Amino acid sequence: MLKEISCELFKINGKTREPIRFHKGLNIILGGGTGANSIGKSTMLLIIDFVFGGDAYVKSDAVKQLDNHSINFIFEFDEVPYYFVRHTATSGDFVRLDENGNILEILSRESYTKWLSEKYHMDYTGLKFRKTISRFFRIYGKNNYNELRPLQMRGGNESQEDAIHVLITLFKQYDNVVAFEEQLKLAENRIKAFRDARKFQFIPAAVDGLKKYEDNIKAIAALKQEKIELERTHNQTVDTDEVNKANQINALTVQMQDARRLVSEKENELHLIDLNISQGVYPTEADLMSLREFFPEVNLQKLIDIERFHNKIQAILQDELEAAKVRLKEELIPLNHSVKKLQSMVEEIQPSMAFSKEFLDAYTRIDRTIHKLEDENEAFDTRNTLLNEKKRASDRLKTQLQTILRVIESTINEQMSEISDFVSYENDNPPVLGIKEYNSYSFETPRDTGTGTNYKGMLIYDISILRSTVLPALAHDSLLFPNVSDESIGRILELYTKEKQKQIFISFDRDKKSDAATQLIIKENTVLKLDTDGQALFGWKWGRKDAENENPI
Repeated sequence: MLKEISCELFKINGKTREPIRFHKGLNIILGGGTGANSIGKSTMLLIIDFVFGGDAYVKSDAVKQLDNHSINFIFEFDEVPYYFVRHTATSGDFVRLDENGNILEILSRESYTKWLSEKYHMDYTGLKFRKTISRFFRIYGKNNYNELRPLQMRGGNESQEDAIHVLITLFKQYDNVVAFEEQLKLAENRIKAFRDARKFQFIPAAVDGLKKYEDNIKAIAALKQEKIELERTHNQTVDTDEVNKANQINALTVQMQDARRLVSEKENELHLIDLNISQGVYPTEADLMSLREFFPEVNLQKLIDIERFHNKIQAILQDELEAAKVRLKEELIPLNHSVKKLQSMVEEIQPSMAFSKEFLDAYTRIDRTIHKLEDENEAFDTRNTLLNEKKRASDRLKTQLQTILRVIESTINEQMSEISDFVSYENDNPPVLGIKEYNSYSFETPRDTGTGTNYKGMLIYDISILRSTVLPALAHDSLLFPNVSDESIGRILELYTKEKQKQIFISFDRDKKSDAATQLIIKENTVLKLDTDGQALFGWKWGRKDAENENPI
């Protein structure tokens, strides 16, 4: 449980406050009784939420006005104290200390909340500590106190399905659901894989409806009849394997012709390169001298100069021609190997039937069309099978959830009825939770929709969860109480005191209006008293006009 919180910025009348110590049961942050605002009641609850792993305090006015600072705190489990410090500037780090303040380890937020979950014995399948406990720390600034939607976070905008899922995990029922969720997830993944395979054309597209499916069946029957009639024109029974062999030979022959063409092209290139290497591209000087016999007026010197330039180029090209020759020889090796392999494959097939090209073309066209239509229908059947599997998995999950949710609903409503009878001396109707589906619920007090009744119903709901589950703590800000009658508030405070093992943190400022019994409860359970001026949590109120002059820091 939480034992202590301290901060060097906590002040009272200009001096640093003593550490705030907490105990099991009710812990009250008490205002001055005059309704003074901005003295730190809600802020202190946000700090409690902060040490439980929350982040709302980091964005609070306190951090904006005081700048970043550290919060030191102590938890105690099995009589062993655990010392921590968390700084608002590095709020993702939870620094664990020894009793002398030396650093033992630094935990991430995830590791820290996992540690808390284990220490509070909340490490249930599917349960997330912060997502669970945060909704029961109803504090100004956290936007989780919509009295009409008490199960939901974000002012009631969290999905109802997510909120109900938290209840399932908190009541330790997720183990009875997870296998059904996994079956549904598997079915959904198979449908996704099927659709992706169709998208990338790894499998044929399915027909788009039952009519097309039935049309395909008719077309397949007609094509099969056409195939039979075609076979009759061949004057003998046609073996499909023989047709396939003939088509294979045709396909291999085409590949072999292409390969031989490439071999021929490469050999021609190689011959030209050999010719250039052996004879040269340009004429020699002797060739030019012979030219003079036929053209006496030719400028022989000019031609000789040009030829010498060409010879220089030829020397440069020689290396490139040699390299090209090597490359072509290397390329010819696999091509010749491919020709031989294809020839060998053709010889191995050895068909026993001969077919004309016209017959093969017609037979193959019909056969391929039949297979295409059959594949489309098979894809349609596969898709329907997958969709039916998903529906069955979804129905099984819904049935299982309905059974579990009825038990949870009944448990909560029984607790709320008992609590409501205590608070109202059995005079008022209790709030009722109705979980219609895994993603839909209602929460109301029959025949009473007043604001005070709704807030009272939310308080009763929280207490019922605290009693019925492993939830270790809850926090109620003073903003939840004003619409509830003084008599009901007194009974709720008495109810809080009946909790002896877990912790309840509340801020409260109506003690002056309370009866003697209630005032005694407040006195015995107050852990921090705040008031205006130097009695505020940080020793000053920054909302005043002269706040800058008051700041004692």
